[in-house]
Amino acid sequence: MKKEDLIIKWLDNNLSEKELQAFKQLDASSIYTRLDKAAQGFKAPDFDVDTAYVKLKAFRGTPKSSFPWKRYLTGVAAALILSLGLFFTFQQNSDTQILAENSKKVEWLLPDTSELILNAGSSITFNEKTWSKNREVTLDGEAYFKVAKGSKFTVSTSQGNITVLGTQFTVNARENFFEVVCFEGMVQVTHGDVIRELTAGKSFKVYNNAIFDEVTTNIEPTWLQEKSSFKSVPYFEVVEELERQYNTSVSLDKGLKNTIFTGSFTHSNLETALQAITIPLNLSYSINGNEVVLKSN
Repeated sequence: MKKEDLIIKWLDNNLSEKELQAFKQLDASSIYTRLDKAAQGFKAPDFDVDTAYVKLKAFRGTPKSSFPWKRYLTGVAAALILSLGLFFTFQQNSDTQILAENSKKVEWLLPDTSELILNAGSSITFNEKTWSKNREVTLDGEAYFKVAKGSKFTVSTSQGNITVLGTQFTVNARENFFEVVCFEGMVQVTHGDVIRELTAGKSFKVYNNAIFDEVTTNIEPTWLQEKSSFKSVPYFEVVEELERQYNTSVSLDKGLKNTIFTGSFTHSNLETALQAITIPLNLSYSINGNEVVLKSN
């Protein structure tokens, strides 16, 4: 059930036992409860309805209909509780999102001084208000992390989770590709039912439902030096990375998408980059404005 529906049913005092347990798990449930108790303890000044009515009737004459004051005040109180509750919920659940657009990289310092660098076409989300208790970020794309020592640090992605205490590593989590490379310390990778512990120089890669455990001699990701490097990856990942780095659109034959490629390309010159990824596979290319077409010779 959606959070909003749980709040509404709670206001109506109409939660089942299971729904009540779910409500108690909400981040701001304690705030709602305190507001409810405060509202129940609220007492307006004594007010003599009959006397006031006589005075009003004498002043204005007999009214055509009476105003539903009780229902009105109850509605105002409920609206006030809900508004304050939603305000505190928003304050507690507001996330910070960092976005690196195509052809851009973004450096960011997290609240604990952990460093991250987002590669082009990537984003990351975290909650600064709860950071001291929960060092967790949600990543879509690729990022390089230098994690400050401390409590558990988790990178959550659609492909799996990476857990560390303090280390340096990269995560690349795209729609059809997942790779984690450890450069210092140790990281734990969880992908479905598979768990790997990677030490410095080890990597974990998944594509086409196949898992690859590999090694690297790099001390940091090459894209920090304006170069994308690949080792035995499907060609579609190379092409998609070229699109992100140059903010362009690339068309190629479907039969080439899963061709395995090892090599690299620069981020500083599109022509040079295209030559680097086409010559090894005997491909030709053409550039038309912001579009690139790759063809087999």
